[in-house]
Amino acid sequence: MRYVLAMIFGVAGAAIAAWLFAGWVASWVSTSFTYESPDGQADVEQMTFLAVLIVGMAIGWTVGWMFGAPFARKRGQS
Repeated sequence: MRYVLAMIFGVAGAAIAAWLFAGWVASWVSTSFTYESPDGQADVEQMTFLAVLIVGMAIGWTVGWMFGAPFARKRGQS
């Protein structure tokens, strides 16, 4: 049950990060630099967007793992 909660919270964390933060942060980071071509700007924006999603998923996974701890202790697992 602990893994299921961690996965659910991870997906929710990534969705919340995409909805609230990823677009804004990606735009802000990509406009902070100068580029030789539009492709460079697009690459930076996409990678920043992806990085924010990964961080959101990791935070959600960690929170889900902590919330799932009581279920693991009942069964004697860690």
